[in-house]
Amino acid sequence: MHAALILLAAVAAIDVPVDVVVPNAPTPVRADGKLHLVYELHVTNFRARNLELIEADVIDDDSGAVLASYRDGDLSAILARPGAPADLTEKRIIGGGMRAILFFDIAPAEAPHALRHRLTFKREDTETALDTARVDVVRRAPITLAPPLTGDRWVAANALSNGSSHRRSIVVVNGRARIAQRFAIDWIRLGPDGQAFHGDPANNANWYGYGSEVLAVANGVVSDIKDGIPENDPTADHKAVPITLETVGGNYVIVDVGGGFYAFFAHLQPGSLRVKVGDHVGRGHVLALLGNSGNSDAPHLHFHVGDANSPLGAEGVPYVFRSYEVMGVLTSLKVLEGGEGWKADPAKPAERRDAELPTENQIVRFAGRPRLKPVATR
Repeated sequence: MHAALILLAAVAAIDVPVDVVVPNAPTPVRADGKLHLVYELHVTNFRARNLELIEADVIDDDSGAVLASYRDGDLSAILARPGAPADLTEKRIIGGGMRAILFFDIAPAEAPHALRHRLTFKREDTETALDTARVDVVRRAPITLAPPLTGDRWVAANALSNGSSHRRSIVVVNGRARIAQRFAIDWIRLGPDGQAFHGDPANNANWYGYGSEVLAVANGVVSDIKDGIPENDPTADHKAVPITLETVGGNYVIVDVGGGFYAFFAHLQPGSLRVKVGDHVGRGHVLALLGNSGNSDAPHLHFHVGDANSPLGAEGVPYVFRSYEVMGVLTSLKVLEGGEGWKADPAKPAERRDAELPTENQIVRFAGRPRLKPVATR
């Protein structure tokens, strides 16, 4: 680097004292036929006065090519301001001592070896750009799993999307902020009529997915369970139990699938768990039945993979399913709320996807479960 550039960088660091980090390096994952790099950038203002973030660029560290650029409304759309007032109108202005989090979902043609970030700040009438936060892209492939359910018309609600509720759900557990649900999916089943339920929706049994067998997605060992939490009334304004870190997942099973990865299955029917801690399970073994317990508005299976044996005290890691078919896509879950239901387009046959992760509101068909071996216990 030339001396003049070193001087400019030093001046920028003094004038714009921000701490910029990538807490979790991205692992490339394929979804909807594209490569995705999903990760966050944390920006903390150590200045005593406001800083305005006006542009953020994601750059291939090898080639210098700009992979994505955000300004104005596009920048505001990927920003979150933890701890800021709920009525905050301008998220790009970062107060002294405050933090902004940028949520990235980059779709390069191929995975770069490393990324860096150029952030442009405005203070008073001066704009200053910082090249910062270099991060190596994880080279290993995401874990490949069997489906957690069988059959067709499964909606991948709140699945991979840069704006989904799972994607933006930062939870502080034991003194550390994490996004366990970064790649989580809420699996809701539709009936032949394209609706999520029939008859009285207050009856959990009237929801088409209710009671479906929840399957182990890989060979592994059951590392944690919870049972005995009563189910919710889908039409009630309150839950059956107060929602805390202990009850948020309802009745659940966690399976250690190896490699430091843990598969989390939540909101299960009370009394339906067919495994206990220490059981060795094979891919396709029945773990429990789909229910409506914990922080759940209606019967569904919440599924994600984390890097620790904890429902939310883990970082969510990407995974792919070995094979599935996409039958269609819901424009919005409100289609189900409004009674319209989903109708398959006869002109668009189901598309097979291999080694991919479903995206938000895709409607999926899973094949039947594999041949099973007896469950072993320790």
